[in-house]
Amino acid sequence: MLNFIGNVLRQSWHYLLPGSCMWCSLPLSQPGSQLCMYCRQALPVLPYQLCHYNLLLLPAIARGLAGAKFDRLVALAVYQQPYQHWIPRWKYHTDLAAGQLLQQQLVLLLLHCQANGMPMPQAITYVPLHWRKQRQRGFNQAQSLAEALARQLQLPVLSLFSKRASPSQRGLSRRQRLHNLRRSFQLKMPHAPLPQHIALIDDVITTGATANALSQLLRRAGVSTISVWTLAVTTPADYSA
Repeated sequence: MLNFIGNVLRQSWHYLLPGSCMWCSLPLSQPGSQLCMYCRQALPVLPYQLCHYNLLLLPAIARGLAGAKFDRLVALAVYQQPYQHWIPRWKYHTDLAAGQLLQQQLVLLLLHCQANGMPMPQAITYVPLHWRKQRQRGFNQAQSLAEALARQLQLPVLSLFSKRASPSQRGLSRRQRLHNLRRSFQLKMPHAPLPQHIALIDDVITTGATANALSQLLRRAGVSTISVWTLAVTTPADYSA
């Protein structure tokens, strides 16, 4: 009864003061939505049916991730609008509405992949931030994303990595990123038994340097299958070689 009354009140409030679409800013026709029907339909998508739900099998993406140390890649889209707007809004400006939207979109994609036979991991982990950067930013977006996915997919979240202080990866070339990441990460408990299949969460995959460094640590700890789940992935044209 209380749930029914709550739903009625929420719907009534929506029709009195409808929210705005987070992309085109037009009034929303459905309560609880963050995007209008037209913007939902216009969101960029990737051809998962053509790559067996693994973006590493798409040549345009594989070229930028040559020598990937992980087995599978899932992302909402190539790094472009509107994700190019929403991800920095969440990451650098603590726009919680943008974060919620991104989390919901990735959950829907993963449920679709699962329904079409994509193997699911036994646990989820995430790319860590150095404690100073996390304190400055207020949160770790990869951790928040991992926790949201874990709740919806009913999977455990493992905090496996720590990070030493290092310069930001933002704006660096592939070679600079690789040099920057040497010995930046370590497993918190290197001898603890881990699941055989783990999903690693990050917000954006650019050169794959961070995902590769963490994947190598997981391999050494005995993990046999590593999936990388992310909001967006860049292509070689998006960054300097």
